[in-house]
Amino acid sequence: MRNPKPKLGFIALAKKNHFKGEINEMVDYFRQKLPQESGIDHLIVDTALFDEAEIVATAQRFEKEGCDLIVFVVGTWIYSSIAIAAINDLHVPFVLWGLSDRFANGNLGASIQIRYVLQEMGKEFPYLSGKIRDEKNYAFILTYLRAAWVKNSLRNRKIATIGGKCMMMYQTQVNEFDWKQVFGVDFPQYDTVQVFTEMENIPDAEAQKVADEFLEKVDKINWEVDGDKLERDAIFTQAKMYLAFKRLKKLYNVDIFANKCMPEMMHTRYGYGYGGCLATCMLNEDGITTACEADVPAGLSMYILRLFTGTPVFFADIARANKPEKKLTFFNCGTAPISLADKKKGIQVYPIPGNIADEAVPNEYFIGKMKGGCISFELEIGRPVTMFRIGGNGDTLRFHVVRATTSQREIEGKQDVASRWPGFGLTFKQDVDEILPNTVGHHYSIVYGDYVEELRMLAEILGVKFVYNE
Repeated sequence: MRNPKPKLGFIALAKKNHFKGEINEMVDYFRQKLPQESGIDHLIVDTALFDEAEIVATAQRFEKEGCDLIVFVVGTWIYSSIAIAAINDLHVPFVLWGLSDRFANGNLGASIQIRYVLQEMGKEFPYLSGKIRDEKNYAFILTYLRAAWVKNSLRNRKIATIGGKCMMMYQTQVNEFDWKQVFGVDFPQYDTVQVFTEMENIPDAEAQKVADEFLEKVDKINWEVDGDKLERDAIFTQAKMYLAFKRLKKLYNVDIFANKCMPEMMHTRYGYGYGGCLATCMLNEDGITTACEADVPAGLSMYILRLFTGTPVFFADIARANKPEKKLTFFNCGTAPISLADKKKGIQVYPIPGNIADEAVPNEYFIGKMKGGCISFELEIGRPVTMFRIGGNGDTLRFHVVRATTSQREIEGKQDVASRWPGFGLTFKQDVDEILPNTVGHHYSIVYGDYVEELRMLAEILGVKFVYNE
């Protein structure tokens, strides 16, 4: 069951003939507090439970009704089997909390015993202890809930590659057996010709409306730069491609796209020549996660960040290092959503530079020019961001997460493609040489804000390694 927002289940456990004032007070506290959290749904028992059959049935009902996370609070001494029976058959993450407040009621000791037994059984879960109004524990549960929701939201999502692997980029592909087992995602693949076919079926008036709305957000169009020309119909035809991708998403129930683009969409010899840069920009702005260069790990990384934040995600290449200043410059031609731009610095469209990679086409077809365009803008300087990519397979599967701050990207003259492409600079606390050895590819995604703990908890729930820099 896919919930539109995280759903928490809360079950309190207590013995019949022990003092239950504290645990019932805690139930009342959560019953008052949880409805104030507009970003979550919840289910909660009215009072503490002790009957084993009722506890098991309640936990199963909460799971059946779509709880992403169930919290069990031990409020008095109880038989460990009562909690273990309910937890053992769960298929969703859970948290065990040993209430530790004013009365020596056996609750803390019972929770410790239950924690030990569950760990010996191989269960992975957070154990908490603390008082009724422990705000640190409360915040932890909400963060862990969001991570559990993202994990459940990934199940059976479809990440579709368009056109296959791009330019021998091994790191853009995955072991589908491993990734299906861990993330639950599926990997359909479609030919580029299917995009072109759908473009032919898009009415001109519908595409022109999208193009006009896009242009309203742009401050300047550079029609010709250093011999590279932007065709007059470039934005119109990219609007058609955007609508064609939306059509494919609906036809095949696709959640994420990883689009090969080169050479089929870039090269005139293959029948198009405009690339997919502006269309990708439009898709990501519209909440349809789309990665360049058929990069499956990048697409899933972007999608996870989108689930956590509810905002567009910027995908780009690691391009230049400034070691003395602990900075990296990033750029990429297509995936930048306009809403991330610093509007004060302006938003422009440039012709795509003539730099198709040699290995993308035979020498006899190499032309060194395209007809399409790409968006260009700067990010606001000094904002905290989270940088993320998934890498590896099997035992090497891991999250690489970096906390950073936006800074001015560095550009070297007019011939530097970074001058036309969307990009950004990031500044770190650590030396660049401490960060680069942990990278898992050259494509990384960023969002505004700090989501390190959410990603750490998601990695824990999924059972994958977590590598962190800052």
